[in-house]
Amino acid sequence: MKSLDERIAEVKSKISDVKKRWPLHSVKPAQVQELEELESELEELQKQKKTQK
Repeated sequence: MKSLDERIAEVKSKISDVKKRWPLHSVKPAQVQELEELESELEELQKQKKTQK
């Protein structure tokens, strides 16, 4: 199982990838949803990390 830090790094990498593929115009709803889900997951992971300290 991946550590919390590894999972956070993975999600950040995925967010970066989504943003690189982001078109200048006509963003598809699926892309917006994917980004929102990843950002929510990152936020939750960061909260978990804070409570572990």
